[in-house]
Amino acid sequence: MKDFEGSQMDDDKVVARFTGDRIEAEKNERSGKLLSRGYGSEDPEGRLIIYSYPEALYLVENGRMKVLADDGSELDFNQLLEALKQLDENIWRDYVVYRDLRERRYVVRDGVNQELRFRVFERGKYGKEPAKYLVAPVMEGRNVLVERLLEWLSACRKMRKELVIAVVDRRNEVIYYKATLVDLRNV
Repeated sequence: MKDFEGSQMDDDKVVARFTGDRIEAEKNERSGKLLSRGYGSEDPEGRLIIYSYPEALYLVENGRMKVLADDGSELDFNQLLEALKQLDENIWRDYVVYRDLRERRYVVRDGVNQELRFRVFERGKYGKEPAKYLVAPVMEGRNVLVERLLEWLSACRKMRKELVIAVVDRRNEVIYYKATLVDLRNV
C-alpha cells in the first residue's frame, strides 16, 4: 500500500499528513480500525479521518501513526509537538490529560470548546451510550474564577454530563476533581 507521497508505508502504522492546521489520513483498513476504537473522526465526505492534536501526538508516541509534513518528511513526536505549539499554546497540557485518560482505558473525544476540552466515555460504553463526562484541563497554579466554574457546570448540566476538572501539576501528573452543583433547597 502507498502513502500520500507514493512511498511504501509501514504495515502497522496509519500514515497521516499535517496540512496547515489539521492532521488527516486516508480512510483505509488501519485508520478504520483506529476509528472504531475512538481515534479520529470522519470528514463529511467519508474519505478522510481527521485527528485532534492530542490524539495524533498520542498515536505517534505509541507507534501507531506516522505524520508527514507538507514536504513529505516524517515528523517525530518532538517535531510534531513543536509544530502544534504554534497553533495551540495549551497542546502540552491537553496532551498530558489525553494520554493519562487513554492509559486508564477511557475513550476520549474532542469536547465542546477549548475549555471543556474532552468528552470521556465510560469504559466499554463508546458507541453505545453518549459520553458521561466533560473534562476541563487546568495547569496547577492557574486561577479559575468561580464564575467560570459555574459556566462550565451550567454547560455540563444542559448536556447531561458530569464536569471533571483535570489539574496537571509541574511533574505532568494529572489529578481529577469531579465538580457538581448542589441544590440545598430540598434538604
